Amino acid sequence: MIEDIAEELDPILDNVLEKNFIKSGKTLKVKVGDKELDVMAGFRIYITTKLANPAYTPEISARTSIIDFTVTIKGLEDQLFGYRLFSRRRESWRKREPT
Repeated sequence: MIEDIAEELDPILDNVLEKNFIKSGKTLKVKVGDKELDVMAGFRIYITTKLANPAYTPEISARTSIIDFTVTIKGLEDQLFGYRLFSRRRESWRKREPT
């Protein structure tokens, strides 16, 4: 886990993000800087940021899965509005259906 990154990632992580693993016998290795490190089966890397709305480059976005866990009042209002709108549409369709 790498915590509190900015909008730019260190290029030293490129091989890890691109999964450029080297097979050496039965083990996998990845080159990080000038070192080759062993990679365990099922390896995952998690990178977090405290930035409210980070603008990552298309290259970073293509190599990663970005999940936004930010909760804001505006976001909650929009979500509640969407639920209410859906509920009203459903009620409207029920009234149109013959019983």
